[in-house]
Amino acid sequence: MILHEVLTTEKVPITYRVAGLGARFLAWLVDFILILGLGLIGWLLRVPLDVGRPGLGLAVMFLWWFTVSWGYFLLLEWLWKGQTPGKRLLGLRVIQRNGTAVTFYQSAVRNLLRLADALPLPIPSPILPGGLGFILAAGNRESRRLGDLAAGTLVIHVEQRSQPIRALYSADLEADRPRQALLRQRLGQLSREQKQTLLDLCLRRDQLRLSERTQLFRAAAEFFQARLDLSPAAFESDEKFVLLAVSVLGERPGTPLTSALLR
Repeated sequence: MILHEVLTTEKVPITYRVAGLGARFLAWLVDFILILGLGLIGWLLRVPLDVGRPGLGLAVMFLWWFTVSWGYFLLLEWLWKGQTPGKRLLGLRVIQRNGTAVTFYQSAVRNLLRLADALPLPIPSPILPGGLGFILAAGNRESRRLGDLAAGTLVIHVEQRSQPIRALYSADLEADRPRQALLRQRLGQLSREQKQTLLDLCLRRDQLRLSERTQLFRAAAEFFQARLDLSPAAFESDEKFVLLAVSVLGERPGTPLTSALLR
């Protein structure tokens, strides 16, 4: 088992379990089957289009296949926070090496370089693995192919041990709606990177030593107080306050945190 350690700004280590070639291949196999299914849809649509105007169906089919083959991995990994259906099924996620979510630029780089990873296939394809990518990943301690090396990304196992955050405080949220509204309003000022950092802290709290866990949640609570003028209630611990705040933030449909908090 290969571990990747990230140091937070407070110099506290957070450990990720690196995904091996076997798990990554199975995730790719699931995605490959789905891509073929999407391609079949385009092929079936070709027939009625060609009936109305010969040649139109073929053009649409090629355009559809180009969009699916190039956009499937790139867009899903960016919009779905580093996951595709195959990765989610296998419990994998693409992240930056510093532990944060991948950006559109990084997703584009790692997926455009699939062509190079597919070498030496006679006709390299963005959806097919090749010898170069396999050799690089097999010879790399963290199983990083060329696209990962260029984009500064890493494929990890998603830890499932942490209890969903909203489940801990659903009663509190129902009982104190005014405070919930205030928290949601103030926390909306945070950037996506700051929200992701808070989410990672909350979901990985069980992996931290007690002293480090206390230190990080105290720092997060102090950040809320200094930046957003939010403080814990009377007799409320820093950790409970931060967990409650992040669960409220994840309650809004469409926010980057919602799916991770409620899965």
